Amino acid sequence: MSSQRGPGGTAVSHSKELVSLSHVYALAAASGTNVSTTIIDNVGIDITFYGKDYVDCVRKRPKLDVQLKCFQFSRHDLGFKNDTITYQLEKKNYDPLTDSVYHSILVVNPVPDNQEDWIHSNTLSTEVRFGCYWYSLMNEPELTTGSKQIKVPTNQRLTPEALIWMMKRVANNLPIENCGGNYA
Repeated sequence: MSSQRGPGGTAVSHSKELVSLSHVYALAAASGTNVSTTIIDNVGIDITFYGKDYVDCVRKRPKLDVQLKCFQFSRHDLGFKNDTITYQLEKKNYDPLTDSVYHSILVVNPVPDNQEDWIHSNTLSTEVRFGCYWYSLMNEPELTTGSKQIKVPTNQRLTPEALIWMMKRVANNLPIENCGGNYA
């Protein structure tokens, strides 16, 4: 963990966790799902989305586990030119996401280099920058050692529409597959 501190004195790494949680709580509110955070992250899962009362589905109360990764990055380096965000994921965080039974995803949340640019606010809205993007490793083989570079497609933004699509897949016991933002 970095010893770098934000303007208010909190470790920047803790502030990055908070900005990612802000995203997922807003998504839960907009999609009508519930969300909970883990108290101790020793299983590679940071939050879980919960659905309720899914009719005509295998699971009436689907749940989706999420590993959140927030990192500082210059906007021009995000990879929007090649439509991907590259993230190096360690084995300890990669392996839990490969499970074929429990539905889970990786969510990456790049934020600007300058902490003061993470949130823009005016009289009409509050913008959390740069957004969250999701990637499924479900059914992938576990790593033997080290880490793996993940290329998260920028068209897989984590939006209320994307979250509802994934929750319906979980409710019907279908794998979550990288779909390139096609939620039909």
